[in-house]
Amino acid sequence: MAVDYRVSDGVCVLRLRAPSLNAIDLELLDQLRRAIERAAEDGEAGGIVITGGQRHFSSGADVRLFERLSGREDAIGLSRLFQEAFQAVEDSSKPVAAALAGHVMGGAVELAAACHLRVAAEGTRFSMPEVRLGINPAAGGTQRLPRLIGLGPALKMLLSGEAIDAAEALALGLVDDVCPGDQLLGRAGELLHTRPWPRRTREQREKLNDAAANAEAIAGARRRVAAGRRELFAPARIVDAVVRGIEESFEARLAEEQRAFADCVETPAAQNKIYLFFASRTTDKLPELAEVRPRHIGSAAVVGMGTMGTGIAQALLEADLPVVALDEDRAAVERGAERIGQSLRRRVERGRLGAEQAERKLGRLHRAGSWDELGSVDLVIESVFEDLGVKRDVLERLEAICSPQAILATNTSTLSLDELAGGMRHPGRLVGMHFFNPAHRMPLLEVVRRQGTSPEVLATAVATARRLRKTPIVVWGREGFVATRIFVPYVQEAFQLLEEGAVARAIDGAAVRFGFPMGPLELIDMTGLDILVHSHGVLSRAFPWHGPLSAVAVGLYERGHLGQKTGQGVYRYRPGDRTPGENPVTAELVARSGRTGRVPSEGEIEDRLVLRMVAEAFRVLEERVARSGVDVDVASQLGLGFPDFRGGVVRYAEQRGLEAVRARLEELAGEHGARFAPCARLTVTEGGC
Repeated sequence: MAVDYRVSDGVCVLRLRAPSLNAIDLELLDQLRRAIERAAEDGEAGGIVITGGQRHFSSGADVRLFERLSGREDAIGLSRLFQEAFQAVEDSSKPVAAALAGHVMGGAVELAAACHLRVAAEGTRFSMPEVRLGINPAAGGTQRLPRLIGLGPALKMLLSGEAIDAAEALALGLVDDVCPGDQLLGRAGELLHTRPWPRRTREQREKLNDAAANAEAIAGARRRVAAGRRELFAPARIVDAVVRGIEESFEARLAEEQRAFADCVETPAAQNKIYLFFASRTTDKLPELAEVRPRHIGSAAVVGMGTMGTGIAQALLEADLPVVALDEDRAAVERGAERIGQSLRRRVERGRLGAEQAERKLGRLHRAGSWDELGSVDLVIESVFEDLGVKRDVLERLEAICSPQAILATNTSTLSLDELAGGMRHPGRLVGMHFFNPAHRMPLLEVVRRQGTSPEVLATAVATARRLRKTPIVVWGREGFVATRIFVPYVQEAFQLLEEGAVARAIDGAAVRFGFPMGPLELIDMTGLDILVHSHGVLSRAFPWHGPLSAVAVGLYERGHLGQKTGQGVYRYRPGDRTPGENPVTAELVARSGRTGRVPSEGEIEDRLVLRMVAEAFRVLEERVARSGVDVDVASQLGLGFPDFRGGVVRYAEQRGLEAVRARLEELAGEHGARFAPCARLTVTEGGC
């Protein structure tokens, strides 16, 4: 049963029991409605509590429902089903309380808003993430939420998709009380017995009576929408639905919400976002690992406590794993521990982590004084300097010290796994775990294998990625793997355009207009030009079509202008300020390159940046470095910031038309060389699969 029904002490408790954190599908929706009707007739029940238990209430509507929609009428019908079910909750002849815990998302917030009372466990988080899928809330959320918390806060939640914690929910009026998790059901029952039965949410207007505040909130929301992407339809429809909710009957407002949902879900942006939502949940489903049981990882170690190693250590600590940190420079370990402590304290200050939890996590970090202290850990991740000889020495030393059962992982972003394994006695225990910077925050993790990688080792690395709340993609260990392989040509093309006379801000602006969060030149300043120089060196030796690195990039590197960390890169930065300013050295190097002539147009800049990525992505597929276009799409979006509303780099090419893409690449190859030459794989695709 998706909904358990029991009566105790005069209260009917309806417990949601469904997969994927109580995702609300049609079966659960139907059972909930029937249970509400049954409770209304149950003489032993004076009130009703809807709960998901002490850990999680519900993750909201089952997103698979959106994937199955076959047209506009289907979308309107689905919205109506949810609205009617939640209206049945609101119209119950007995008071209904929602007992909320864990993550309360989207449709679950809409269900809670339809209840008459709401109590949350400490640590509960509330969000309306539909806008991030390119759609609007369609179960009454655009109407009930403003009545509970006011127009301004409601529009902020609906348009941002950001979460609020239980304390903020209480202050806003989204919940009526907050209590410890083990008291949740008791407190909900107590509220039913002691609180006056409030008016139904749809009848409440007290927080909508300030016309001036409403006008200001609406104007601010419309400014936000106007400044956003024109491809994203949902934000404007959300604002329209909320505004109409102030003016019309409840039934008319719900009908508007249905139409908005049907409009949004049919847009390419929504379909691409939903595609990526599912794609990111399939990347670890390898048929060859279906029967392989991952090893238990009870402890881990990180060797090399620079920026990346520190981030990896924090990611492991966040997953409640004890971590041994080792670096030849003991001061680096101390600096890393201090940075982790500062990061955890910031989370405490923002209410995202309890102070005791932060102390426990930091307390699991052990600063190693010698290599011998790594002997008993289950997983070691090396994050030393990106040099083949240095990394091989570390791996050989680890193999001599660590338990035979310990998994040895490398965080290399470019080096061949076969070359790294060359000096190992038991290379089957080696796996790549390529984190992205900052490692404790970036959601992608490339799990890299070679022909001799043990299936058990591979399965454990994939399971560890999920434990760290990362999305793993499994790739073969050829130089650059997937993300770096696509990223370096993208940045290299930006430098080529710079040499041809395009202005740095125009290059970055073209990328941002396409949908990237920042442009390639600003991004490489953040990453570091030393990383680019090294990565390009590895890739150009393996893949000759990459050609030589831009003279401007080399010149900046040779002058020590590495980006934000040195205060100067492509741009110049003031101390403590990451706002990019003009660097005259860049202009000097461009002039020296002698290549300036016809300045590329804005459209050409965009095309060349994006199609360099496309060309390399299809080479990755042709070489079978990645399993599928789906994996490449996920890597390009989560690792490189390729706009999610375009679906990823492969799906973008498919939607643009492979014949058209191939023709354009051939044209660019004729003008600019073999780096644009399309591979044979561009004539055959898997439809993103």
